[in-house]
Amino acid sequence: MRRSLPLFIGLRFTRSESSNKFLSFISSVSMAGLILGVAALIVVTSVLNGFEEALSKKILGMVPQAAVYASQPLDDWSSFAKVIEDNDSNVISTAPFVQARGMLSLNGEVNSTIINGIEPVSHTDVSILKESMISGDIDSLSSGSGNIILGRYVIEKYGLKLGDEIGIIISSPSNSTVGVTPTFHSYKLTGVFHVSQEIDKWMSYIAMDDASDVVNLKHGAAGIRLNLTDVFLSQDAAKNALTAVTSNASVLQNSSSELTFSSGDWTQTHGSLYSSIRMQKTIMSLLLFLIILVAAFNVISTLVMSVTDKNADVAILKTFGASSRLISRIFIVQGMIIGISGVMIGTILGTVLALSVPSISAWVNTTFSLGLFDNYFVEALPTKIKSIDVFIILISAFVVVLLSTIYPAYSAANIEPVKALKGE
Repeated sequence: MRRSLPLFIGLRFTRSESSNKFLSFISSVSMAGLILGVAALIVVTSVLNGFEEALSKKILGMVPQAAVYASQPLDDWSSFAKVIEDNDSNVISTAPFVQARGMLSLNGEVNSTIINGIEPVSHTDVSILKESMISGDIDSLSSGSGNIILGRYVIEKYGLKLGDEIGIIISSPSNSTVGVTPTFHSYKLTGVFHVSQEIDKWMSYIAMDDASDVVNLKHGAAGIRLNLTDVFLSQDAAKNALTAVTSNASVLQNSSSELTFSSGDWTQTHGSLYSSIRMQKTIMSLLLFLIILVAAFNVISTLVMSVTDKNADVAILKTFGASSRLISRIFIVQGMIIGISGVMIGTILGTVLALSVPSISAWVNTTFSLGLFDNYFVEALPTKIKSIDVFIILISAFVVVLLSTIYPAYSAANIEPVKALKGE
């Protein structure tokens, strides 16, 4: 009974606030601030989590997560790939590639491109290109086929269609005094993919052997691309792969010239994008947490006013033998009722809004033709609710509310019954 007494009286005090309209208004504002702060934090963190996930699935599904590059074509790339996979459990699969920079000749205009020479079967294991195809088939890139796959952005910009002839212009080393000589190669458009405007604009795909011909190399892989279980351990994976192929190079490939390797990972090409997302998440969380702090000050104001309003009641309780500790617990309970109600309602509201954001943003963008996501790698605001983030928000809000009840509870505990009953 003694343990439940603070809860019982705290609930009575909370309900009695409805008779005091101003106090009831301040209490409602405090709760509304907590609801808004918690809901906003959950929505924003979920959206930024969604961007992180979209980055890892889309952008990192197209560009190499980690790769090793050889100084000369690898005759038996599969042997090197097996060494890499056996050396690191983080490596799920591997695929060979040849990569070069060049220009696309499109209807009398040129467009810069990164030419990716791939083997369709193995490339499917390390890339989302097959799933991103909106027309044609990745399997059309067979060796010697002379076919090419381009992004939707390029197709729409230059008014291309399947079957069109696409020219590739690339600068190749030359023995002449010029140093480099531009060469022209013709390919047939057999596929269109779509991921994001950036990827669509810069990436083009041809068969690996065709790419070797373009860059004037003998057939073979210029490097090996890795698909990872944890993309955020890409630097370690790249280093492990480099060590593995370097130590086995002399055994796996006989060559008159020394075979050397280098490595790279996605943090070198897209690390700034991920860092900006993480920074935005941190800054936005701190800014929105200020809403909860403002609401906490409102809770303090509400409880201080409640203590003043309940002076006589507290004095009577002390006259009947209530201890200062009991009085302080009553007002802590009263503050926590406001806090728990606001935080729980805010959590429910924030979760519902976070789940609705993708469909709402897509509808607004499509209905009003705003083109909000044309330059991004998403077509709507993505969201991903992480239980750990929600848990941290809840605990942080509860702690702030609990701390906000300390001063009012201390003030109530120090009320002198005689002065309070005299109205002093």
